Amino acid sequence: MHDAAVVAAVHHTVVAGAAVAVVALAVALFLLWRKRRMAAARSPADGGAAASGSSASTAPLPVITLADVERATDGFHPSRVIGQGRHFAVYAAAPGIAAKRMHPHLVLGDPGGRRFPAAVRSLAVPPHPNVATVIGLSEGPGERVILVERAPAGAVSLDRVLVWDDAAHAHHVPALSWRQRAAVAAGAARGLAHLHAHGVAHGRVLPCNVLVHASSGGGARWRHANATTRLTDYGLAGFLDRRDDDARAEDDVYMFGAVLLELLTGRRWDGGRLADWALPHIRGGASMEVLDVVRAGAPADKAEARLLARAARVALACVGNDGRSRPGMAEVSAILSDVEAAYRRRDGALVGKEEEHDDYGDESRLSGCLLGPSRSIHKADMLLRAPPVM
Repeated sequence: MHDAAVVAAVHHTVVAGAAVAVVALAVALFLLWRKRRMAAARSPADGGAAASGSSASTAPLPVITLADVERATDGFHPSRVIGQGRHFAVYAAAPGIAAKRMHPHLVLGDPGGRRFPAAVRSLAVPPHPNVATVIGLSEGPGERVILVERAPAGAVSLDRVLVWDDAAHAHHVPALSWRQRAAVAAGAARGLAHLHAHGVAHGRVLPCNVLVHASSGGGARWRHANATTRLTDYGLAGFLDRRDDDARAEDDVYMFGAVLLELLTGRRWDGGRLADWALPHIRGGASMEVLDVVRAGAPADKAEARLLARAARVALACVGNDGRSRPGMAEVSAILSDVEAAYRRRDGALVGKEEEHDDYGDESRLSGCLLGPSRSIHKADMLLRAPPVM
Protein backbone atom coordinates (compact mmCIF):
# COMPACT_ATOMS: atom_id res chain seq x y z
CA MET A 1 0.00 0.00 0.00
CA HIS A 2 2.79 2.32 0.92
CA ASP A 3 4.51 1.70 -2.46
CA ALA A 4 1.25 2.36 -4.30
CA ALA A 5 0.83 5.65 -2.46
CA VAL A 6 4.37 6.68 -3.41
CA VAL A 7 3.76 5.81 -7.06
CA ALA A 8 0.53 7.77 -7.05
CA ALA A 9 2.24 10.76 -5.47
CA VAL A 10 5.04 10.66 -8.03
CA HIS A 11 2.49 10.39 -10.83
CA HIS A 12 0.57 13.43 -9.61
CA THR A 13 3.80 15.36 -9.21
CA VAL A 14 4.87 14.60 -12.79
CA VAL A 15 1.47 15.54 -14.22
CA ALA A 16 1.42 18.76 -12.22
CA GLY A 17 4.94 19.58 -13.36
CA ALA A 18 4.03 19.03 -16.99
CA ALA A 19 0.97 21.24 -16.62
CA VAL A 20 3.05 23.99 -15.03
CA ALA A 21 5.60 23.75 -17.86
CA VAL A 22 2.90 24.09 -20.51
CA VAL A 23 1.39 27.10 -18.77
CA ALA A 24 4.84 28.63 -18.35
CA LEU A 25 5.53 28.17 -22.08
CA ALA A 26 2.21 29.77 -23.00
CA VAL A 27 2.79 32.71 -20.67
CA ALA A 28 6.37 33.23 -21.90
CA LEU A 29 5.33 33.20 -25.55
CA PHE A 30 2.38 35.49 -24.86
CA LEU A 31 4.59 38.00 -23.05
CA LEU A 32 7.11 37.87 -25.88
CA TRP A 33 4.36 38.42 -28.45
CA ARG A 34 2.88 41.33 -26.45
CA LYS A 35 6.30 42.95 -26.06
CA ARG A 36 6.83 42.82 -29.81
CA ARG A 37 3.32 44.17 -30.45
CA MET A 38 3.93 47.10 -28.11
CA ALA A 39 7.29 47.83 -29.72
CA ALA A 40 5.66 47.81 -33.15
CA ALA A 41 2.93 50.16 -31.95
CA ARG A 42 5.55 52.63 -30.67
CA SER A 43 7.51 52.55 -33.92
CA PRO A 44 6.64 54.77 -36.91
CA ALA A 45 4.37 53.42 -39.61
CA ASP A 46 6.27 51.06 -41.86
CA GLY A 47 5.18 52.69 -45.09
CA GLY A 48 7.95 55.27 -44.92
CA ALA A 49 10.58 52.66 -44.20
CA ALA A 50 9.36 50.59 -47.11
CA ALA A 51 9.46 53.59 -49.39
CA SER A 52 13.03 54.40 -48.46
CA GLY A 53 14.11 50.81 -49.00
CA SER A 54 15.74 50.68 -45.59
CA SER A 55 16.26 47.41 -43.81
CA ALA A 56 15.52 47.56 -40.09
CA SER A 57 17.60 45.37 -37.83
CA THR A 58 15.67 42.83 -35.81
CA ALA A 59 16.50 40.53 -32.94
CA PRO A 60 16.85 36.80 -33.70
CA LEU A 61 13.87 34.54 -33.13
CA PRO A 62 13.72 33.04 -29.64
CA VAL A 63 14.61 29.37 -29.39
CA ILE A 64 12.18 27.27 -27.33
CA THR A 65 13.41 24.00 -25.89
CA LEU A 66 12.11 20.92 -27.64
CA ALA A 67 11.02 19.49 -24.29
CA ASP A 68 8.70 22.48 -23.75
CA VAL A 69 7.20 22.12 -27.22
CA GLU A 70 6.68 18.38 -26.71
CA ARG A 71 4.88 19.04 -23.43
CA ALA A 72 2.71 21.71 -25.06
CA THR A 73 1.70 19.28 -27.83
CA ASP A 74 1.36 16.19 -25.62
CA GLY A 75 4.43 14.67 -27.21
CA PHE A 76 3.22 15.58 -30.74
CA HIS A 77 0.15 13.46 -30.11
CA PRO A 78 -2.01 12.76 -33.21
CA SER A 79 -5.04 14.25 -31.45
CA ARG A 80 -3.24 17.62 -31.50
CA VAL A 81 -2.80 17.68 -35.29
CA ILE A 82 -4.74 20.53 -36.93
CA GLY A 83 -3.22 20.35 -40.41
CA GLN A 84 -0.86 18.51 -42.74
CA GLY A 85 1.33 19.65 -45.59
CA ARG A 86 4.23 18.63 -47.78
CA HIS A 87 6.82 19.80 -45.27
CA PHE A 88 5.01 20.08 -41.95
CA ALA A 89 2.44 18.62 -39.63
CA VAL A 90 0.79 21.41 -37.63
CA TYR A 91 -0.10 20.89 -33.98
CA ALA A 92 -2.17 22.92 -31.55
CA ALA A 93 0.27 24.01 -28.85
CA ALA A 94 -0.23 26.76 -26.28
CA PRO A 95 -3.38 28.91 -26.63
CA GLY A 96 -3.19 30.93 -29.83
CA ILE A 97 0.01 29.17 -30.94
CA ALA A 98 0.61 26.39 -33.46
CA ALA A 99 3.72 24.22 -33.76
CA LYS A 100 4.73 23.39 -37.34
CA ARG A 101 6.78 20.22 -37.04
CA MET A 102 8.85 19.32 -40.10
CA HIS A 103 8.27 15.73 -41.13
CA PRO A 104 11.10 13.78 -39.45
CA HIS A 105 12.11 11.98 -42.66
CA LEU A 106 12.94 15.35 -44.23
CA VAL A 107 15.28 16.13 -41.34
CA LEU A 108 16.86 12.70 -40.97
CA GLY A 109 17.20 12.22 -44.73
CA ASP A 110 19.22 15.40 -45.16
CA PRO A 111 23.01 14.92 -45.02
CA GLY A 112 23.41 18.26 -43.27
CA GLY A 113 20.70 17.63 -40.73
CA ARG A 114 18.43 20.29 -42.21
CA ARG A 115 19.43 22.90 -39.65
CA PHE A 116 17.71 26.26 -39.52
CA PRO A 117 19.84 28.69 -41.57
CA ALA A 118 20.71 32.17 -40.34
CA ALA A 119 18.03 33.66 -42.62
CA VAL A 120 15.30 31.73 -40.79
CA ARG A 121 16.75 32.45 -37.35
CA SER A 122 16.53 36.19 -38.06
CA LEU A 123 12.83 36.30 -39.08
CA ALA A 124 11.76 38.22 -35.97
CA VAL A 125 10.13 41.12 -37.83
CA PRO A 126 7.87 43.46 -35.84
CA PRO A 127 4.23 42.32 -35.80
CA HIS A 128 1.89 43.72 -38.45
CA PRO A 129 -1.87 43.27 -38.96
CA ASN A 130 -1.30 41.72 -42.40
CA VAL A 131 1.48 39.29 -41.46
CA ALA A 132 1.08 36.00 -39.59
CA THR A 133 3.89 36.21 -37.07
CA VAL A 134 6.60 33.58 -36.62
CA ILE A 135 7.02 33.39 -32.84
CA GLY A 136 10.01 31.11 -32.33
CA LEU A 137 11.99 28.03 -33.29
CA SER A 138 12.73 24.70 -31.67
CA GLU A 139 15.09 21.94 -32.70
CA GLY A 140 16.58 18.71 -31.45
CA PRO A 141 17.86 15.41 -32.85
CA GLY A 142 15.66 14.71 -35.89
CA GLU A 143 13.27 17.57 -35.02
CA ARG A 144 12.75 21.03 -36.52
CA VAL A 145 9.73 23.01 -35.28
CA ILE A 146 8.52 26.51 -36.17
CA LEU A 147 6.12 28.19 -33.73
CA VAL A 148 3.57 30.50 -35.34
CA GLU A 149 0.44 32.40 -34.40
CA ARG A 150 -2.56 30.14 -34.84
CA ALA A 151 -5.37 30.96 -37.25
CA PRO A 152 -8.82 31.90 -35.94
CA ALA A 153 -11.83 29.79 -36.82
CA GLY A 154 -12.94 30.49 -40.37
CA ALA A 155 -9.51 31.44 -41.73
CA VAL A 156 -8.75 29.83 -45.08
CA SER A 157 -6.03 30.18 -47.70
CA LEU A 158 -6.77 32.23 -50.79
CA ASP A 159 -6.47 29.27 -53.14
CA ARG A 160 -9.56 27.78 -51.45
CA VAL A 161 -11.53 31.02 -51.78
CA LEU A 162 -10.89 31.77 -55.44
CA VAL A 163 -13.31 28.95 -56.39
CA TRP A 164 -11.15 27.42 -59.08
CA ASP A 165 -12.81 24.05 -58.66
CA ASP A 166 -15.35 22.16 -56.55
CA ALA A 167 -13.05 22.05 -53.52
CA ALA A 168 -14.12 25.51 -52.39
CA HIS A 169 -17.80 24.70 -52.82
CA ALA A 170 -17.30 21.56 -50.73
CA HIS A 171 -16.15 23.80 -47.87
CA HIS A 172 -19.07 26.22 -48.37
CA VAL A 173 -16.78 29.13 -49.23
CA PRO A 174 -18.57 31.72 -51.40
CA ALA A 175 -17.00 33.55 -54.33
CA LEU A 176 -15.37 36.89 -53.53
CA SER A 177 -17.00 40.18 -54.50
CA TRP A 178 -14.90 42.93 -56.09
CA ARG A 179 -14.82 44.85 -52.81
CA GLN A 180 -13.53 41.76 -51.01
CA ARG A 181 -10.90 41.12 -53.69
CA ALA A 182 -9.73 44.73 -53.36
CA ALA A 183 -9.41 44.25 -49.58
CA VAL A 184 -7.45 41.00 -50.00
CA ALA A 185 -5.07 42.55 -52.55
CA ALA A 186 -4.47 45.66 -50.42
CA GLY A 187 -3.93 43.66 -47.23
CA ALA A 188 -1.46 41.29 -48.87
CA ALA A 189 0.40 44.25 -50.39
CA ARG A 190 0.66 45.96 -47.00
CA GLY A 191 1.99 42.79 -45.41
CA LEU A 192 4.59 42.29 -48.12
CA ALA A 193 5.65 45.96 -47.95
CA HIS A 194 6.13 45.52 -44.19
CA LEU A 195 8.37 42.49 -44.67
CA HIS A 196 10.45 44.31 -47.29
CA ALA A 197 10.76 47.35 -45.01
CA HIS A 198 12.44 45.08 -42.46
CA GLY A 199 14.76 43.36 -44.88
CA VAL A 200 12.78 40.12 -45.32
CA ALA A 201 11.81 38.74 -48.72
CA HIS A 202 8.89 36.33 -48.59
CA GLY A 203 10.11 34.02 -51.35
CA ARG A 204 6.82 32.12 -51.76
CA VAL A 205 4.07 34.66 -52.51
CA LEU A 206 1.42 32.16 -53.58
CA PRO A 207 -2.35 31.96 -53.00
CA CYS A 208 -1.83 29.14 -50.47
CA ASN A 209 0.29 31.53 -48.38
CA VAL A 210 -2.34 34.29 -48.30
CA LEU A 211 -4.73 33.75 -45.41
CA VAL A 212 -8.19 35.35 -45.50
CA HIS A 213 -11.02 35.25 -43.01
CA ALA A 214 -14.53 34.13 -43.95
CA SER A 215 -17.27 32.44 -41.96
CA SER A 216 -18.46 28.97 -42.89
CA GLY A 217 -21.99 28.78 -44.12
CA GLY A 218 -23.93 31.87 -45.10
CA GLY A 219 -21.76 34.30 -47.01
CA ALA A 220 -18.35 35.81 -46.46
CA ARG A 221 -17.74 37.72 -43.25
CA TRP A 222 -14.83 40.10 -43.45
CA ARG A 223 -13.05 41.78 -40.61
CA HIS A 224 -11.69 45.30 -40.48
CA ALA A 225 -9.67 46.15 -43.59
CA ASN A 226 -6.32 45.76 -41.85
CA ALA A 227 -7.22 42.32 -40.51
CA THR A 228 -8.86 40.72 -43.55
CA THR A 229 -5.67 39.30 -45.06
CA ARG A 230 -2.49 37.81 -43.59
CA LEU A 231 0.67 36.68 -45.36
CA THR A 232 1.99 33.41 -43.97
CA ASP A 233 5.15 31.29 -44.14
CA TYR A 234 7.46 34.16 -45.04
CA GLY A 235 11.22 33.77 -45.33
CA LEU A 236 11.21 29.96 -45.52
CA ALA A 237 11.86 29.48 -49.26
CA GLY A 238 15.59 28.74 -49.02
CA PHE A 239 15.14 26.42 -46.02
CA LEU A 240 12.29 24.41 -47.58
CA ASP A 241 13.53 24.32 -51.17
CA ARG A 242 17.20 23.76 -50.22
CA ARG A 243 18.24 26.75 -52.31
CA ASP A 244 21.52 28.60 -51.82
CA ASP A 245 20.35 31.80 -53.51
CA ASP A 246 18.55 34.31 -51.34
CA ALA A 247 14.97 35.32 -52.03
CA ARG A 248 14.78 38.80 -53.55
CA ALA A 249 12.24 41.56 -53.06
CA GLU A 250 11.84 42.11 -56.81
CA ASP A 251 10.87 38.46 -57.24
CA ASP A 252 8.26 38.91 -54.49
CA VAL A 253 6.81 41.81 -56.51
CA TYR A 254 6.55 39.57 -59.57
CA MET A 255 4.86 36.80 -57.60
CA PHE A 256 2.49 39.29 -55.98
CA GLY A 257 1.52 40.52 -59.45
CA ALA A 258 0.72 36.93 -60.40
CA VAL A 259 -1.53 36.54 -57.33
CA LEU A 260 -3.22 39.87 -58.16
CA LEU A 261 -3.92 38.62 -61.69
CA GLU A 262 -5.47 35.47 -60.22
CA LEU A 263 -7.68 37.62 -57.99
CA LEU A 264 -8.83 39.80 -60.89
CA THR A 265 -9.38 37.03 -63.43
CA GLY A 266 -10.44 34.11 -61.24
CA ARG A 267 -8.01 31.94 -63.21
CA ARG A 268 -4.95 29.97 -62.16
CA TRP A 269 -1.47 31.27 -62.95
CA ASP A 270 -0.81 28.06 -64.87
CA GLY A 271 2.93 28.46 -65.27
CA GLY A 272 2.64 31.95 -66.76
CA ARG A 273 -0.05 31.23 -69.34
CA LEU A 274 -2.38 33.56 -67.46
CA ALA A 275 0.04 36.44 -68.09
CA ASP A 276 0.29 35.47 -71.79
CA TRP A 277 -3.45 35.91 -72.07
CA ALA A 278 -4.20 38.79 -69.68
CA LEU A 279 -1.31 41.25 -70.09
CA PRO A 280 -1.95 42.15 -73.75
CA HIS A 281 -5.57 43.01 -72.87
CA ILE A 282 -4.50 45.18 -69.92
CA ARG A 283 -1.73 46.86 -71.89
CA GLY A 284 -4.18 47.62 -74.67
CA GLY A 285 -6.66 49.28 -72.30
CA ALA A 286 -9.12 46.39 -72.35
CA SER A 287 -8.88 45.35 -68.69
CA MET A 288 -12.61 44.58 -68.59
CA GLU A 289 -11.97 41.65 -70.93
CA VAL A 290 -10.03 39.74 -68.27
CA LEU A 291 -12.19 40.32 -65.18
CA ASP A 292 -13.91 37.43 -63.38
CA VAL A 293 -17.41 38.71 -64.15
CA VAL A 294 -18.89 35.20 -63.96
CA ARG A 295 -18.28 34.93 -60.21
CA ALA A 296 -17.89 38.55 -59.07
CA GLY A 297 -20.28 40.19 -61.52
CA ALA A 298 -19.71 43.04 -63.95
CA PRO A 299 -18.58 46.40 -62.52
CA ALA A 300 -21.58 48.29 -61.20
CA ASP A 301 -20.67 51.55 -62.95
CA LYS A 302 -17.86 53.40 -64.70
CA ALA A 303 -16.30 54.41 -61.41
CA GLU A 304 -15.94 50.78 -60.29
CA ALA A 305 -14.63 49.84 -63.73
CA ARG A 306 -11.90 52.48 -63.35
CA LEU A 307 -10.95 51.10 -59.92
CA LEU A 308 -10.58 47.58 -61.30
CA ALA A 309 -8.63 48.84 -64.32
CA ARG A 310 -6.26 50.60 -61.94
CA ALA A 311 -5.68 47.35 -60.02
CA ALA A 312 -5.09 45.58 -63.33
CA ARG A 313 -2.44 48.14 -64.29
CA VAL A 314 -0.69 47.44 -60.98
CA ALA A 315 -0.58 43.74 -61.90
CA LEU A 316 0.82 44.70 -65.30
CA ALA A 317 3.59 46.78 -63.70
CA CYS A 318 4.50 43.93 -61.31
CA VAL A 319 4.49 41.10 -63.85
CA GLY A 320 5.11 42.89 -67.14
CA ASN A 321 8.39 44.58 -66.21
CA ASP A 322 11.81 43.12 -65.54
CA GLY A 323 13.30 43.25 -62.05
CA ARG A 324 14.90 46.67 -62.47
CA SER A 325 11.66 48.30 -63.62
CA ARG A 326 9.18 46.76 -61.21
CA PRO A 327 7.60 49.05 -58.61
CA GLY A 328 8.44 48.62 -54.95
CA MET A 329 5.85 47.08 -52.65
CA ALA A 330 5.45 50.37 -50.78
CA GLU A 331 4.20 51.96 -54.01
CA VAL A 332 2.03 48.96 -54.86
CA SER A 333 0.59 48.97 -51.35
CA ALA A 334 -0.25 52.67 -51.53
CA ILE A 335 -2.13 52.28 -54.82
CA LEU A 336 -4.09 49.19 -53.80
CA SER A 337 -4.90 50.66 -50.37
CA ASP A 338 -6.31 53.68 -52.22
CA VAL A 339 -8.47 51.35 -54.36
CA GLU A 340 -9.64 49.59 -51.20
CA ALA A 341 -10.44 52.93 -49.55
CA ALA A 342 -12.48 53.97 -52.60
CA TYR A 343 -14.57 50.80 -52.21
CA ARG A 344 -15.09 51.55 -48.54
CA ARG A 345 -16.30 55.04 -49.43
CA ARG A 346 -18.67 53.60 -52.01
CA ASP A 347 -20.49 51.43 -49.51
CA GLY A 348 -19.40 52.98 -46.22
CA ALA A 349 -22.76 52.39 -44.59
CA LEU A 350 -22.57 48.64 -45.21
CA VAL A 351 -18.95 48.38 -44.05
CA GLY A 352 -19.77 50.34 -40.90
CA LYS A 353 -22.58 47.97 -40.06
CA GLU A 354 -20.32 44.91 -40.52
CA GLU A 355 -17.56 46.39 -38.35
CA GLU A 356 -20.01 47.40 -35.63
CA HIS A 357 -20.87 43.75 -35.05
CA ASP A 358 -17.36 42.36 -35.50
CA ASP A 359 -15.31 40.82 -32.72
CA TYR A 360 -11.58 41.58 -32.69
CA GLY A 361 -10.76 39.32 -29.76
CA ASP A 362 -8.97 36.63 -31.77
CA GLU A 363 -7.30 38.75 -34.47
CA SER A 364 -3.82 37.69 -33.45
CA ARG A 365 -4.35 33.93 -33.49
CA LEU A 366 -2.90 33.17 -36.86
CA SER A 367 -0.74 30.56 -38.52
CA GLY A 368 0.76 29.99 -41.90
CA CYS A 369 -1.17 27.90 -44.41
CA LEU A 370 0.23 24.47 -45.10
CA LEU A 371 2.92 24.61 -47.69
CA GLY A 372 2.35 22.75 -50.92
CA PRO A 373 4.89 21.65 -53.56
CA SER A 374 7.26 24.42 -54.52
CA ARG A 375 7.66 25.70 -58.03
CA SER A 376 9.28 28.77 -59.51
CA ILE A 377 6.86 31.38 -60.75
CA HIS A 378 9.55 33.43 -62.44
CA LYS A 379 9.82 32.97 -66.23
CA ALA A 380 12.25 35.04 -68.27
CA ASP A 381 10.01 34.98 -71.35
CA MET A 382 7.16 36.53 -69.39
CA LEU A 383 9.03 39.74 -68.54
CA LEU A 384 7.30 42.06 -70.98
CA ARG A 385 7.99 45.74 -70.52
CA ALA A 386 5.09 48.12 -70.03
CA PRO A 387 4.74 50.74 -72.79
CA PRO A 388 6.33 54.14 -72.06
CA VAL A 389 4.10 56.81 -70.58
CA MET A 390 3.05 59.22 -73.35
